[in-house]
Amino acid sequence: TANCNDGCPNDPNKIAPGICGCGVADTDSDNDGTANCNDGCPNDPNKIAPGICGCGVADTDSDSDGTANCNDACPTDPDKVAEGNCGCGNPEPGANCNDGNVQTINDAVQGDCSCAGNVPSLSAKALLQGPYVQASGLMSDALRSLAGFPLSEPYTAIGLAPTAGGTTIASSVLTVSGNNAIVDWVVVELRSGAIPASIVQRKCALLQRDGDVVELDGVSPVTFPGASGSYHVAVRHRNHLGCMTNAPIAFGAAPLALDFTSPALDVWGTNARLAVGSAMVLYMGDGNANGQVKYTGSGNDRDPILISVGSTTPNNVTNAYSGSDINMNGQVKYTGTGNDRDPILITVGSTTPNNTRTQQLP
Repeated sequence: TANCNDGCPNDPNKIAPGICGCGVADTDSDNDGTANCNDGCPNDPNKIAPGICGCGVADTDSDSDGTANCNDACPTDPDKVAEGNCGCGNPEPGANCNDGNVQTINDAVQGDCSCAGNVPSLSAKALLQGPYVQASGLMSDALRSLAGFPLSEPYTAIGLAPTAGGTTIASSVLTVSGNNAIVDWVVVELRSGAIPASIVQRKCALLQRDGDVVELDGVSPVTFPGASGSYHVAVRHRNHLGCMTNAPIAFGAAPLALDFTSPALDVWGTNARLAVGSAMVLYMGDGNANGQVKYTGSGNDRDPILISVGSTTPNNVTNAYSGSDINMNGQVKYTGTGNDRDPILITVGSTTPNNTRTQQLP
């Protein structure tokens, strides 16, 4: 082709500049439709630029996590780009998970990559007026030495049957002395946050001298398997008036701390507890466990004491585990020092014997 008709007179392979210009062949080595001169990856039919992963490697993001497979050590795990401690496809310690146990909450991946939650538990304190000694700040543990102290819960018999948990204790639990010695059985209730009169769970527990409410092993916080959300919490005793939180309380990963002995705790109702020095205690005197303390009239709590010692022998003393043992010293007495009649009068008002004090529970 004469120079006058040759667009590339110095290029023996072209007579027109074409795509790449004179002196450069319009070759498309990878047949991708883009000439090598304009193709950043001339040997890769799937790319015309190196992109993220370079020529010859697709910029695929299989798990759509925003990181291409070439830079993703876990290309099929959208939550991880590195194996971490637990490997691809497995969440790392601290992440939320489901351990498959409906009794636990706050399930999380553990250090060994297993999934586990915690059973909701309560670390509560409460004091009973009857056995409470203000000078020491402790309660008497006289009952645990009684031959008749029950190893099975006493609440079913008075209409407060537990809905969950154990109902018996080992005799060895009663051998502990000191501040952690067992005073008596108590009941702890979780009540609906929306309907406070509705009991979700009721468990029997034990009360230590220092006020700690513990599991039936005598030491552990009280557990409530399956509890989730917020609840009114009530603590009750067979011959004292029960008490309940005014607001629903939420369970978390740690045991819920709840101090019924603290004046700062907002409780349901009016005058639900009695101040003894700096401590709040549960009112004594409900010997017949009907939710009222009465000194006179029908259904009063005084007459059962007389019946216990003998209606015609009021000066008798009965050693027994009994609801009529108001001061919980292991003896039922109607007259004399340390009798169980006077505490009832004190609770209703020493100068107002016809008064009634009612338990502040819905």
